[in-house]
Amino acid sequence: MQEFRLLCFFYVLCYHDNMRIGKEKTEVYLANYLWGSCEDDVKVCLSLSHDGCVLNVVFDVEEKELRRMVWEANGPVWTDSCVEIFIKNSSSVEYSNFEFSASGAFLACHGSGRKDRVRYTNEERGCITDSVSILENSNKGSHWILAASIDLKGLGIIGSEDDEIYFNAYKCGDGLKKPHFLSLFDISLPSPDFHCPAFFKAASLV
Repeated sequence: MQEFRLLCFFYVLCYHDNMRIGKEKTEVYLANYLWGSCEDDVKVCLSLSHDGCVLNVVFDVEEKELRRMVWEANGPVWTDSCVEIFIKNSSSVEYSNFEFSASGAFLACHGSGRKDRVRYTNEERGCITDSVSILENSNKGSHWILAASIDLKGLGIIGSEDDEIYFNAYKCGDGLKKPHFLSLFDISLPSPDFHCPAFFKAASLV
């Protein structure tokens, strides 16, 4: 497992400037432990694939504490055990944030910055499906999987699968006893902030 993790991390280091997301799963680790986060507390493997303009993401999470307190749509899911993916079109100022609690609730918004987020409508939320599997939850730790599919064309993020996207993926848990913050691509900021398109990286659907 450790060898596999190193290979995944090497993949990100070498290819993050032009990641290729295919129809078969590409697995990478969220290897950037930010703002005092510790590898002993949480590990996340992310699988990426696509079906045309539909992006499929699977977060496989092992963490010491599992928090599932938010159940309403568009609630403060980032306070729970939460995984996220932020995406934009290469030519757009706007970006979309999709944030999924281990409870199954998710937040979906778009806008050009942290302070101007617009929630996707109920109809638009139909372009997003998610499911959660809790594999373990004990005093020794937890293991859970979030699988989601996002229709990028249906949400207006891309016009076709030929469009390049920019994105980053995250794991957080602001309401945990010991909060943590992980990212796929590094964020060079002094305090927690995922709303930073400057740290998104390019990807092509191939």
